[in-house]
Amino acid sequence: MVTQNKRKRRSLRKKKQRQKQLAIIFALIAITCVCLIAVVAAFITKTKKPENGNVAQSDPTTEAVTEPPTTKEQIVNIDLMMIGDMLIHEGVYKSGNDGEGNYNFDHLFANIADDIAAADMKIVNQETILGGVDMGLSAYPCFNSPQEIGDAEVAAGFNIILHATNHAIDKGLNGLLATTEFWNTKHPDIPYLGIHDSAESADKIYVYEKEGFKVAVLNYTYGTNGIPIPSSAPYCVDTFDDEEKVRNDIRRAKAMADMVIMCPHWGTEYVYEATDYQKYWTNVFLEEGVDLVLGTHPHVIEPVEEFTREDGSKMVVYYSLGNFVSNQDEMPRMIGGMAKVRLTKKNDEAYIDTYSFVPLVTHKQFGYKLITTYKLEDYTEELASANAIRNDGNHCYTTYGTCYCGAHQMGLPTHGSSNFSLQYCKDFVKMVMGEDY
Repeated sequence: MVTQNKRKRRSLRKKKQRQKQLAIIFALIAITCVCLIAVVAAFITKTKKPENGNVAQSDPTTEAVTEPPTTKEQIVNIDLMMIGDMLIHEGVYKSGNDGEGNYNFDHLFANIADDIAAADMKIVNQETILGGVDMGLSAYPCFNSPQEIGDAEVAAGFNIILHATNHAIDKGLNGLLATTEFWNTKHPDIPYLGIHDSAESADKIYVYEKEGFKVAVLNYTYGTNGIPIPSSAPYCVDTFDDEEKVRNDIRRAKAMADMVIMCPHWGTEYVYEATDYQKYWTNVFLEEGVDLVLGTHPHVIEPVEEFTREDGSKMVVYYSLGNFVSNQDEMPRMIGGMAKVRLTKKNDEAYIDTYSFVPLVTHKQFGYKLITTYKLEDYTEELASANAIRNDGNHCYTTYGTCYCGAHQMGLPTHGSSNFSLQYCKDFVKMVMGEDY
């Protein structure tokens, strides 16, 4: 009996020992699992990619370097183009008549469509008033043109119309007001400059804006062909008669904008260089801080000149862009120009980045939609030989008493429009503008 009890006690002790051993083994297994899980979790955390896909890396041997903040340059460019005189003679306005009293003048701008589309500021000098058919169309010396000319300008993409010209009141105040009413009602979003239907309108300065870059545009004429400005509306045409007012307008414009463009209708007709009058006003513009001068009126091209002020700022002057389209009867009046200018604002500094002069040729033809204007680079000898200017004869000394065809200046043996050719156009541009053109 004693022996059996001893055996039972030994068996019980062995059983308890085995249970302790199993408990120790399970505890070791559990501890090992926890350690493995911790190691794996730490590894995953260390190698995990950020959500943006960039792997964060660090070099334990170096300290992190903080880059100083940099200010990004803010650059805004405004590309500008401008053409000269829309001189709407009878041969021009008849070209838009379909024979049934309907007018369309899209053909006038067809060959410069890409140049217009590429620009931000697209300026045209509308030499004649747009009183419309009901007022009676007329040409030189007192013009009145179809309002469809304005429609075509807008359709082509022009977004700034100049009207301060010597023909602004060819048809009196009624003609001018018919023109302003046309723009106000038919194209209210298109700014027209230089003529006004109220004192309030005359007091405003137009400012073009692109991405915070502001450019003011001013437009004045030397006079109105001796026709008095109506006393009832002394504000109706912007002229150079009051120099102090012009200076003040420039100062106001400078306070409103980053750059100022002056569009003067000035100079002497059919003269190929700047006159004393133009030089006087150029000095005024230079003194007052104008940046760009785009001139019209002489009906022929004149040179481009760059000026530098003492502070280093520049002013570029296009003395005359000549005619864009006309039915005049001398070869030089068939040759005009397109101004192309890039204005740039870099942070707080605004300046002229680049500028160029693109020669143009009026292709004079008679018939529906035939007269038009080409860039000289696109003109051909075939077109030149078909230009109706070749039929206009020699008017130099018989009509004017001096050379107007350019033969004298260019050393040609004969005078008259029979000299018109592609080479004549190229040589004339070089004579006036210099070899660079």
